[in-house]
Amino acid sequence: MPIVNFNNSRMSGLLEFIESLNSWGPKSRELGLGTFEQSLGVPGLAPEDNCFLLEEGGRVRGFSLIFPELPIGRSVLEMGIARDLEGTPQELELVRRSVDRARHIGAKVVHICVCGNPSRAKMLEAEGFSLVRVYWDMVWSQDELPDQERPPGFSVRSYQPGDAADLTEAQNSAFEGSWGFCPNTVDQIEYRSQMPNTSNQGILILNDGDKTAGYCWTCLSPLNENTRGVIGMIGVVPEYRGRGISRTILLASMEYLRSLDVADIGLQVDGTNTPATRLYTSVGFEKVGELHWFELLLS
Repeated sequence: MPIVNFNNSRMSGLLEFIESLNSWGPKSRELGLGTFEQSLGVPGLAPEDNCFLLEEGGRVRGFSLIFPELPIGRSVLEMGIARDLEGTPQELELVRRSVDRARHIGAKVVHICVCGNPSRAKMLEAEGFSLVRVYWDMVWSQDELPDQERPPGFSVRSYQPGDAADLTEAQNSAFEGSWGFCPNTVDQIEYRSQMPNTSNQGILILNDGDKTAGYCWTCLSPLNENTRGVIGMIGVVPEYRGRGISRTILLASMEYLRSLDVADIGLQVDGTNTPATRLYTSVGFEKVGELHWFELLLS
């Protein structure tokens, strides 16, 4: 099966393949396909160079996306493969082509997340990848939110046009030094704030007077025929850590997502991040699975 570079003429075939991997209803289909298509336009991705398609008889049977994160020396690999090709030499060749591309653009390490796919995990280990992080997949599906008291002097508001520079600074300072975090640019924040799976109302900013103390970026994800609310990122500016405001912004964000009548609320968190897992468990999130991150060091 040939492996070819993505171009716009192959977009419809790629989206058809993405749909074949999921059990979406009409509403979730629109959300899922719209989000994937627009994700190809994230500043810095360059899909014509960093997206490969595995084709058979003109039909897409697999894809790989290489997200360059060169400021921290890595590339993140995202893949999808037809179920009958999982763990086959065709999938392995797609991995190798992607690794070669990551090496070519100057990455020192490649990361890939494996979600419940033991054949891919086995294949990656045979290629020299090693398991480096286990993230928890957590879900909240209760009837009522816990009570909350907002700290005096703090207020929560939604993201507004013109906030991108301040939010970029807050996010980069909140996550500096965290495993796998690559600093964002203002262009990337602005672009992602306009994607189909998010909205200005769903990006909540916690202010201390006129200063940004923290934020929570929520989004929506297709869930079979329903929609899941997602806590994407919660960041607290370093000078405000240890004051309990993560819980404040988390509960405000969950309240917003519940207003959208989502089926439930999900998030992913590093299993070694004890303060975060303790926070999520305290408001009712439950662990429902694991996501395994594999790493390959490039010489």
